[in-house]
Amino acid sequence: MLESLITGIRNESAVMAMMVTLVLVMVIGTSAQILAERIRIPATAPLLIAGLIFGPDLIGLIQPSVLEEGVSLIIKMAVAVIIFEGGMLLNVYELRHASRAVTGLITVGLLITTILAGLLARYFMGMSWEISLLFGAIVSVTGPTVITPILQRVNVNRRVRSTLESESIIADPLGVILAAILFTAIMNPGEWTFVASHAIQTVMAGAITGTGVALCIWLISARLHLLPVKFSRIIMLGAALLAYAVAETIAHESGVLAAAIAGIAIGSLDIPHKHEIEDFKGDLVSIAISAVFILLAASLKTADLIALGWSGIAVVVLLMVAVRPIRVFLSTYGSELKTNEKLFISFLGPRGIVAASVATFFSIELIEKGYDENGKMLVSMVFAVILGTVLVEGTFAGWFAKIFKVMPKHTVIIGADETGRTLAEKLIAAGESVSMIDNNEENYAAAQKLKGLSIYLDDATSADALKTADVGNAKTVIVATPSDKVNILVSQIIRSNYPNKRIVARANTTSNISAFQDAGIEAMSPVQASVAILENMVRRPSLFRLLATVDPEEEKMDEIQVSSKQSAGRTLAKLHLEGCLVVAIRRDGKLISPNGNTVLRLNDILTILGNKNSLEKAKTTLQVVD
Repeated sequence: MLESLITGIRNESAVMAMMVTLVLVMVIGTSAQILAERIRIPATAPLLIAGLIFGPDLIGLIQPSVLEEGVSLIIKMAVAVIIFEGGMLLNVYELRHASRAVTGLITVGLLITTILAGLLARYFMGMSWEISLLFGAIVSVTGPTVITPILQRVNVNRRVRSTLESESIIADPLGVILAAILFTAIMNPGEWTFVASHAIQTVMAGAITGTGVALCIWLISARLHLLPVKFSRIIMLGAALLAYAVAETIAHESGVLAAAIAGIAIGSLDIPHKHEIEDFKGDLVSIAISAVFILLAASLKTADLIALGWSGIAVVVLLMVAVRPIRVFLSTYGSELKTNEKLFISFLGPRGIVAASVATFFSIELIEKGYDENGKMLVSMVFAVILGTVLVEGTFAGWFAKIFKVMPKHTVIIGADETGRTLAEKLIAAGESVSMIDNNEENYAAAQKLKGLSIYLDDATSADALKTADVGNAKTVIVATPSDKVNILVSQIIRSNYPNKRIVARANTTSNISAFQDAGIEAMSPVQASVAILENMVRRPSLFRLLATVDPEEEKMDEIQVSSKQSAGRTLAKLHLEGCLVVAIRRDGKLISPNGNTVLRLNDILTILGNKNSLEKAKTTLQVVD
């Protein structure tokens, strides 16, 4: 009935049918994303399932054929924007914490997955060798469209987060190029010279175009200051599409690489209005993801998925429990990652939009070339892998993070007024996991706006509320409501339920500090803190500005604990902590005045003065895993 309705509209007006189809795609896509948010899984799986349900095979409300060639255009534009946005979000400086691991995953790891997945497709599904290897190349990538939502929901430490995000963004274009090379070889059997030249042309076109577009944006915005804030968003959208389109006109399948390089370069440069651009592109990417996954899934036939049978399920399972761990452990051997971090990364490799779109486009051309059976099986297997990895790994990612202990330091804050929210924001920015409890609805609503915060509208005197906020795994509980009576009561309840837990309380009235101290609770007085700050502003203005600076490029102080056996036993002079000044060392509870000949020991806590970059380098040196 619904299918005949769309067909009737199409007979009356092709343009109206296209518009109705696109509106339906947006409505269904938005609904699927809301559902995914509610059940706390990546939106990919609900979008694919929605596409299958509302596609021609079942309900028939979404018919990609109505859009004709527009489907290909929409998908390509969406991929360009998604890849560009992923590149912009990549923190190149954070990459240094996992550079060796990422390099291995996107080079050796890419080939390992291609070969092993190809073997599975060959011997379990009976695909031809060339199509099996093409399948392996396509599923060798993960993708920011699935990794990013998972990491927004599951807090992991900086090294693991950097590794997963960097792999997903960088491996996407490299995997596409590898797949494109294999596809070119299939389409042109025996013409190895042409295949090699096409591969070089693809890489060069993507690299040069992406770099060129990023350079133009930098010159226009940062050097010539010709980028007004109201046009910055549309210019960035144009940059993503320009990089993709220009590269594609030079060499097929080079657009993804161009968009990724342009995004990474622009995200790493000092571009004005970057926050406004990121907010806008985030909304645009959500729309693009909805459109692409629903249209691609609607193009599938459920009979083709069912026809995969137990062999298809076996391939998906083996990709998750065997191929991915083999890839991670072999390609990250000797890297900065610890064993528990490798195990977590091994069980988090969901596939995303690039794999889906590339498989769809290649399968169409393969069917036209005469690979009818293999072409249909290729796209069905890729979508089965996407569904399986997203549903299983997205659902159990939080559980894996706890099992393998890769979650960052956890802090619970009781009280979500402005003081609590500001403190939470600072801790999250420092890479910590933060939960917050407050029974005030206004405070709760305001705290919900903070990214990366788990906020609970509940009574902190309830043991269940404390358990829900994961007080048991917290390194510290900060009790910071505006009421001292509430703070003392909550602190005592926490102490009785969690005897060894460190509790830091806010004493709103100075005279109440002794009551906290008598109960064995660390307390601070906002009044005394304000007096100390005002005194420093008057008596030590330069030192105060140094300690209170919020500009990451200005000099600041930080404490770094020595955990590297390689750094321990060496003098400060031999470590060459460039751009840093070691002000003090705390060892076994005693303060040491350091000099160049001071020999460091494990667990020494160094107070270091320097800018953001120099402090990060010092952390890498003093805390790198041996």
